[in-house]
Amino acid sequence: METHVKRTLNTKRFITVIILFLLAVLGVYRIFRPGVVKTVTMEAGSSMVDVKEFLRDRNAEGSFVTNVQQIDINQPGSYEMIIQIGNKQHTSQLEIVDSVPPSGTAVDVMVLKGEELEASSFVKDVSDASDVTVSFARKPSTRRAGSFKTAIQLEDSSKNKTILDAQLTVLEVKESVQAEAGQALNLTSYDFVDHGQWPVFLISNLEFLDVSKPTEHKVRLRINGKTVSSMIKVVDTTPPIAVVSDQEIYLDQTLEADDFVSDIVDVSDVKCSFLRNPNFKRKGSTELTIVLEDAYGNKSQYPANLTIKDDNDPPVFAGIRDIIIFEGQAISYKKGVSAEDAKDGPVEFEVNSKSVNNRKPGVYEIQYTAEDAAGNIAEETARVTVKKLEPTEEAVYSLADEILDKIMKPEMTKKEMAYEIYKYVKRNVSYTGSSNKDNVIEEAFRAIKYKAGDCFTYYALGEVLLTRAEIDNMMVTRVGGKTQHFWSLINVGEGWYHFDTSKHSEEIDSFMMTDKDLEYYTKRWGRNYFVYDKSKYPETAKQAATPVK
Repeated sequence: METHVKRTLNTKRFITVIILFLLAVLGVYRIFRPGVVKTVTMEAGSSMVDVKEFLRDRNAEGSFVTNVQQIDINQPGSYEMIIQIGNKQHTSQLEIVDSVPPSGTAVDVMVLKGEELEASSFVKDVSDASDVTVSFARKPSTRRAGSFKTAIQLEDSSKNKTILDAQLTVLEVKESVQAEAGQALNLTSYDFVDHGQWPVFLISNLEFLDVSKPTEHKVRLRINGKTVSSMIKVVDTTPPIAVVSDQEIYLDQTLEADDFVSDIVDVSDVKCSFLRNPNFKRKGSTELTIVLEDAYGNKSQYPANLTIKDDNDPPVFAGIRDIIIFEGQAISYKKGVSAEDAKDGPVEFEVNSKSVNNRKPGVYEIQYTAEDAAGNIAEETARVTVKKLEPTEEAVYSLADEILDKIMKPEMTKKEMAYEIYKYVKRNVSYTGSSNKDNVIEEAFRAIKYKAGDCFTYYALGEVLLTRAEIDNMMVTRVGGKTQHFWSLINVGEGWYHFDTSKHSEEIDSFMMTDKDLEYYTKRWGRNYFVYDKSKYPETAKQAATPVK
């Protein structure tokens, strides 16, 4: 038992010694161990670490001896740091590392076909503690138009990488765009490009381009700040349209394809032809095909029927009417009458008027006869009524129309017509000094039949002829003086002028006179010759009338 007790005491002493030794070693270590950690690590681009991060004892006080302002905290690397703790300086290491990949925002890009690409144009707002290289993960091609997903790689100096997805649109400007000639030009800026909805603006004004016929127009556009060109090719691809009608002819006649066609609509000249030429020597009905081809080769076809028959049709008269004259008047049987044959065209005709006596009132029958080359005869009858010649309005107007037919020409102006009437009355009525001043019609009848009278007779015939010629006119009468005098005011479109066909004591030109002319002759001849009440008439022209050519 004593031995056992001794062993126990020895063991306890041994353990005590060991503990004391360890405490001694720990004390020595605590006295001699460094006051700072070996290494401190920080992320590049972050704020400078506090000095306490370097101290083993966080409750101790220390300071940087190293000038930390000279350390680029954005640049990864290892930096020796000297730390002051109390009266001792300690050395540690600052490790600046970059483990954060770059960031940025992808940008969709549009380029024209064939343009060079820069990776940097696909990204914005790039952020990293160090320099960043922008590149394509795989460089896209711009040789083909379309929209393509494009990977953009951001890599910093520590090899940290970020992949951004952007959209690349390759836009192709068309070399030309077609438009149909003769139709409205309904093109927008987007008709000139392929792919994508990027803003495309027309610089050229298309509103006033002539697209009525095939041609080419250069067009300028602005795309993504660039000015590019294209063409509008105005083409004609529309076949002609027309109205095609069936035709009927006589044996031995011929027709051209154009004779079947009317109302052609096309932007260019159109030629008409038969798909197969008809046989014009065969009677009957034949179905034909009419081909219309424009200057640009566009064709259309229309069916038509051609009927060929024998000529058994007589000529046809036009303009035949019953004739009314007054005894003694000449008759123009063929005036306004014509005869036309469907095959021969206009043909001569005869009038059998042997039974007519234009000096004896009565009703007579006349016959018109026309014959074509094939011997077909057309006959029509009409009546001639010869009335007793009396001073009625109907008779006088008929006689006046007969005079106008002789002295007028279709191309005459109203002024020229009035001058012919003026000359006719002057030359065909003699002055006798008497007339029936109560009736214009009777006195005009007297002037036509007996060719004599006084100033009223001259006036009356002038009024009737002017009225039948549809020339505005009115009677003017003398005021004062010992005798009466009558003349006209006429208006041929140049204002109102005085018109006097009477004989005077001396010959003067009294066609279209002004008031000033009348005052001159009144002063010269006296007797209130051309004095009239101006208040009863329209204002007359002040300027002298231009002479009739």
